[in-house]
Amino acid sequence: MVSDFNRKFGGTGTITLKDVARLAGVTPMTVSNVLNQRSGQVSEETRAKVVAAVELLGYRPHSVARRLRSGRRNAIGMLVLDDVPAFLSDPFTNQVIAGLSNVAADNGYTLVLQGVRYANFENAPLLSQIEADGVCALLSGTAQQRQSLTQRLLSLGMPLVLVQEHLVAPGVCTIRQDDRGGAREIARHVLSRGARRIMMLLPAEEWPAMNERESGVREVCAGAGAQLILVRCGDEGLGDTETALAAAVAAHGVPDAVIGGNDRMAMAALLWLSAHAIAVPETVGVTGFNAFDLSAYSKPALTTVRSAAYQMGLRAGEELLTNFRTGAFSAPDIVLPVEFVAAASS
Repeated sequence: MVSDFNRKFGGTGTITLKDVARLAGVTPMTVSNVLNQRSGQVSEETRAKVVAAVELLGYRPHSVARRLRSGRRNAIGMLVLDDVPAFLSDPFTNQVIAGLSNVAADNGYTLVLQGVRYANFENAPLLSQIEADGVCALLSGTAQQRQSLTQRLLSLGMPLVLVQEHLVAPGVCTIRQDDRGGAREIARHVLSRGARRIMMLLPAEEWPAMNERESGVREVCAGAGAQLILVRCGDEGLGDTETALAAAVAAHGVPDAVIGGNDRMAMAALLWLSAHAIAVPETVGVTGFNAFDLSAYSKPALTTVRSAAYQMGLRAGEELLTNFRTGAFSAPDIVLPVEFVAAASS
């Protein structure tokens, strides 16, 4: 067919959008409207002519034609609600996105990534220009803010996976890890080493996972009669964490243990303690959470909890694909285990 077309119309052998338009008897703009599924721009009869021309000429081989017939965009949306501009610098976020992206790529789907702040999430292109078959979301903010955005996502009428949330609703699958259980193990560990005055480092921005970790530590400390001091560390970076820890120590004295809400804050604490000649773990025990590659650079080796962030991204992708095939998720709420890893820092 292509060779016949080239002989008839003087083509070069590479099929273009103009070739499709010529065969269908329409303008290139009409072909573009059909390929990009711009509703209301063309009649059903014209659309059928364009689809037939696409199939006959093998334009962008048959994936476009299949998409046109099925109504699928072969794309998965990933929305990250984070008020920190450099949101992709967060290792946890990166791991979730990596897992989701790999599942999408392995199954012929494009990943559409959108990072937004709460103040302008209504204007996010992923919400106003729906270019995906389903959405995975990782949300920060207060419970009310996250609920508001979740309702907005549900209004899109497409399958929705929420990472690190717990919500029972039609068309929603939540995938999380046992953050509270891992935090309980961390707290029990530092208490077993004799700690009674504990500082816990948390980001200024509220995340569901951090809330769960705080709750786990708080439960264990309350049961043991230990003092827990919460320290908010801005954007979790080195400078903000060191500044916040310095202020907390000035106000409350040197603690027996510092529990980092994640490894980044724990490692910043290690640097600050070392700079002030405070021995770890002899004077202050330090723990983290996540056990990503970053923690391997810790000196001393960091006691932490191995996160399932990458596995959550994988599972999110798998659940969306299951929903695309069957119209339902395999389960409404999925909880993955974490692993406590003891080391020299505590």
